[in-house]
Amino acid sequence: MIKKSLILALIFITIPRLSCAVEQASIDRLVQRLTPPLAIIEEKAEEKDHWYADSFYEPSDVLQGAKTGHWNELIELFGYLHKNVHGYLAFSQLERFDVKDQTVNVGSYLTFPNQYAHIELGYGWDCNFIYQWQTIAEYGHKIYKDLFAQISYTYRAYRGDDTDLVAPGLIYYFGDSYMSANYGASYMESHDTASIGVFKGDFAITKFLRWNCGVAVGGRLYDINGMDAADEFGYILFTGVNINLYKGINCRFGYSYGTEEPKFIKRGINFAVSVKF
Repeated sequence: MIKKSLILALIFITIPRLSCAVEQASIDRLVQRLTPPLAIIEEKAEEKDHWYADSFYEPSDVLQGAKTGHWNELIELFGYLHKNVHGYLAFSQLERFDVKDQTVNVGSYLTFPNQYAHIELGYGWDCNFIYQWQTIAEYGHKIYKDLFAQISYTYRAYRGDDTDLVAPGLIYYFGDSYMSANYGASYMESHDTASIGVFKGDFAITKFLRWNCGVAVGGRLYDINGMDAADEFGYILFTGVNINLYKGINCRFGYSYGTEEPKFIKRGINFAVSVKF
């Protein structure tokens, strides 16, 4: 039986527009989106109220043209579960070539029998490359046995441009594992519409060990040069493991490799610790 707690999954894509510098568009907070386990959606939540916390850090080496440097991301998330409400507050610091931006995001998952809803609001300050405002709305519903359909909408406001992303997808649960497939279409005011496909599997190897892997492919994954989607085609490969160290304590380790035309390569490792109180 899947635990009646949120599983932190590394799958979901947004394709934002950058106006001043580079923003890491695909492997950011939204890639770690919370995915309600099947047990929560199918049954009434019986677990007692509790707090939970998640700390995520990803240092990355990048090659951008002839320039090399680092992209780092640190996220501290705090949440509270009350019956079918999973609320959270997250603080992020993102660093690109020694330029740092910060964001704060507040959101909640609402789970019901055979369906769930998610909403999040975000704000960034002293923005160099990150969004100033962000809104996320998502809804998922069971369509056949263990197969769920979902759709999400993400709006991001930048200093020089806005983005709108619509992303439908499917999640198939089997036992304590699941597989998902998503398509995203992103519209920018000053560009054409970009498309992306994301495929991921998250598998229970043992009672204490999970393994995930996936691929994202499409146009403007990172949007390094602000060009049309066809001129910024790329892909991202990612994998990781989740280890249950003790009751209520989990750690995660992962690796990702991304590339985008005309000349951009990113290699990153990530670490995370989750604690339930």
